[in-house]
Amino acid sequence: MEFMESEICPKTLTCPIFNGILKGTEYTAVYKKLYCEAGEEGRNRCRRFQIATLVGKCPPDVLPNASKTAEEIIAEMKKAGLA
Repeated sequence: MEFMESEICPKTLTCPIFNGILKGTEYTAVYKKLYCEAGEEGRNRCRRFQIATLVGKCPPDVLPNASKTAEEIIAEMKKAGLA
């Protein structure tokens, strides 16, 4: 299935989730389908994309479906001096 470029998250190629902690796992395809290749709606659901949009970066271990809110994660980042 081909995707229009606007449907694919611009951060997919460099996302540490797919190049690091989930590389080569069965979860990679599922996360990509639900978040990375699901257009604006998918990106808006992705916790990583939300955080990067708000503060310009996201910790490498945050999953797209993290249970903490973006605000909670950003508060933790600030407390640790990362944001």
